[in-house]
Amino acid sequence: MKLGVYLINLDSSTDRLAQASAELKKHNIEFERISAVDGRQLDVQKFDGYNSARSNTYTGRDLIGAEIGCYLSHKKALETFIASEHEFVLILEDDLDIIDNFNEILDQTFQYLEINTLDWAVINIAANKKKLAKPIAEISNYELLHAYYFPILALGLVWTKAGAKDFLLQMNGIYTPIDVEIQAWACKTGLGLSIYPAIVRPSGVDSDIDANTIAMKKDSLRVDRFIPKQKRLWKNKINAMKYLYFKTH
Repeated sequence: MKLGVYLINLDSSTDRLAQASAELKKHNIEFERISAVDGRQLDVQKFDGYNSARSNTYTGRDLIGAEIGCYLSHKKALETFIASEHEFVLILEDDLDIIDNFNEILDQTFQYLEINTLDWAVINIAANKKKLAKPIAEISNYELLHAYYFPILALGLVWTKAGAKDFLLQMNGIYTPIDVEIQAWACKTGLGLSIYPAIVRPSGVDSDIDANTIAMKKDSLRVDRFIPKQKRLWKNKINAMKYLYFKTH
């Protein structure tokens, strides 16, 4: 198994890099740093590739520059993976805290997936919820789940090469945060898995590329975002329920 590990990190976030490097080194995890796209000062309305009208329809508001930077950073990591010789990749953001038996859980998960025929594209290993999910296996007191309602949060994602290619192909302009787009795609395809509880957690300090946290603190968010958000969530839930109740394994 050729598993690559990528860490997304802004060039200016040297303290974050040192902290994340120490955490990964503690677990003997070698990684490649992906230089994150800094969108914090970006004028989103002038940015080519951003669809403001679609963003307002889909999310109820405009994105902020940091969200676009985060989106482009994950896209860059996936493109790097596609061009690599890795069979799978673990993409991490730099605000991370890894559980003590991380390597054991991840190794056992891959062993299970190699032995058992399972169609999957992406695993969320930082999921703190399990909604509309179906148990697959118990791995050292952790659950491997069909995450039909794929969890939000892109802190730790394991991708197959086929899954990364398919997700990149469906990208059609920037109109939503990257984790929201991944969730919608995974709910639609039914190819998302998760490990619960999370084996990678936020370290407790807002990440420089955690654009959703930044966005939620902005006073510029539109007050009428409730209806677009609910429409989006219910569409994902309906797709998830189709797989949960009607898909056979």
